[in-house]
Amino acid sequence: MTPDNIVAHCTNEHGVLGPNPDYLLFDDLVLLSRLRKEHDQIVQVLQATCGRDQTLEVRDLLRTLLHNQDVREQVIGESIAIDERCWGQSVSKSDRTRLMDLDAHNLVKALTRGTLADGSRILRWPVPNLIFTRDLAAVVGDQVVLTYARKHARRREMAITRALFQHHPMWEGVRVVDIGSTVSDPAIEGGDILVLGPNHVAIGVSERTTEESARAAASALLQNDIEVVYLVSIQAHRATMHLDTIFTLVDHNQCLVYSPLVAQKGALQIASMDRQGGTHERMGSLLDVLAQDGLRLEPILCGGDNPSHQSREQWSDGANAFALAPGKILLYARNERTLTQLNHHGFEVITPEAFCRNATLLLNQPERRLVVAIEGSELSRGRGGPRCLTLPLRRDP
Repeated sequence: MTPDNIVAHCTNEHGVLGPNPDYLLFDDLVLLSRLRKEHDQIVQVLQATCGRDQTLEVRDLLRTLLHNQDVREQVIGESIAIDERCWGQSVSKSDRTRLMDLDAHNLVKALTRGTLADGSRILRWPVPNLIFTRDLAAVVGDQVVLTYARKHARRREMAITRALFQHHPMWEGVRVVDIGSTVSDPAIEGGDILVLGPNHVAIGVSERTTEESARAAASALLQNDIEVVYLVSIQAHRATMHLDTIFTLVDHNQCLVYSPLVAQKGALQIASMDRQGGTHERMGSLLDVLAQDGLRLEPILCGGDNPSHQSREQWSDGANAFALAPGKILLYARNERTLTQLNHHGFEVITPEAFCRNATLLLNQPERRLVVAIEGSELSRGRGGPRCLTLPLRRDP
C-alpha cells in the first residue's frame, strides 16, 4: 500500500471532495515486519488450541484449489472483471495469459499482491484486508454463508474465497447459502453474522451489510436448522462497521459489549424473523431482546463505565473478542481497561507464550476463564480484532 490508499476521501480533478476510490480500508501504513509477528502470535495460539493440521491458512487452501484449470479461469476472470468494474483498470490479453501460465504458488501471490514476481503490476491493488478472514464467509452449524463485499477494496478477495467454498474438496457436500442469485446488489460480510446458539443467529445491518442482503440470508437460514434470526440495525459508521465490533460472546452466558449501543434501550433497531415467515419489531436493548427469548447474557463492558475509555477501546477492537472455547478468549493487549473489566469478571489475563506452553492443561479446565492478550498495535490499524482475524470452520456442538 501507499499513502494514497489510507485516505478515505480526496478531491477529484474538479476540486470536489468525495470518497477516495483507491482507499484500501486501513487507517495507516503498517510496519509489515511487526504486523507479521503479531499475526504469528495469533496463529501460534490457534495451533496450540486446535493443532497444526486443523489450523488452515487461506493461501494454502488457494494453492490446492488453483491447480484446477476451470477454477483458475473463473478466479482470474472474476478478478479482472472486478478491476475493470471498480477502477476502470483494463487487463490486456497478454497479461491475462501471463496469469494463466503461472503455477498455483505464484498465482496466489499475483492475486493477493496484484503484481508478478518481477514487480510488474497487472491488477490495480493488493488485497490487504484478506487477513480479516471472518468476513469471507460465515459457518452456521453445517451451513456456509457466502459473502459479498460492499467496498471495492474487498471484492476480489471475496470472489476468490467464494470459489474456495464452492469448489475446494474440503467443502464437498456442505450446504451453501448464496444470496448472489436472489439479491440484485448483494452486500453481506461475516463480521455481521453471529451465531448465538444452536437455533439463534444475529445479523447486523451495517456499513457493510444491507438490509436486503441480511433478510435474504436470514430467510435461507430459517429454511434449514435456525429458528430465529435477529436483524440488528447499526448506524453506518467507520467505528461500528460490523455487529462484532460492538458485541461478541465470551462464555455461555457472558458477552463483551460496547455499552452505549448494546445495553441502551433504543440505541439499535432490532427485528426478529421466524420460520413462519413473520418479522417482528422488538423493543428494548439488544440484551433485553435476547433475554426475552431466553438468551440471558451478562454484559462485560468494553472500556469499563467511562465513556471516553469505552469509545477509545471500542475503536481499537476492545469488543471484538474471539472465543477459543467457552470462557477462553483472545483480545488485544492494548485494550487495558477492557482487560481490567474481564479480570473483575473472573478472567485471568495471560500472555500468548504462557498459553501456548500450557494449552492442553488450560483447555481441559472448563471452569477456568482466561483472556490471552495478544499484541495488536499494527494489526489494529486495519480496523479488525481477534474475531475479525479468524474464521472457525467447525465448532463443538
